[in-house]
Amino acid sequence: MSEIIELDVRELSAPEPIQEALSALVHLKKGVIIHFWHRMRPEMLMPRLEAYHYKIKEEDEVHLYICQKDDSASIAMIDTLV
Repeated sequence: MSEIIELDVRELSAPEPIQEALSALVHLKKGVIIHFWHRMRPEMLMPRLEAYHYKIKEEDEVHLYICQKDDSASIAMIDTLV
């Protein structure tokens, strides 16, 4: 089972949410999912996610789940969350 790291940046001002996400991505390893939780879609972050597997769920807030592309267990877990 994958570990989920909660990255709640809803209360942070720009550019802190993107900085927090990029910092977390540097340390992302197999078996870990980052749950990036923001009040709006992080457009500046999206191009940088091409090297990862991710899914986004947009409701009142944005929930972005990110893991390594070759992490099949984490990908399966993300599919159940979104």
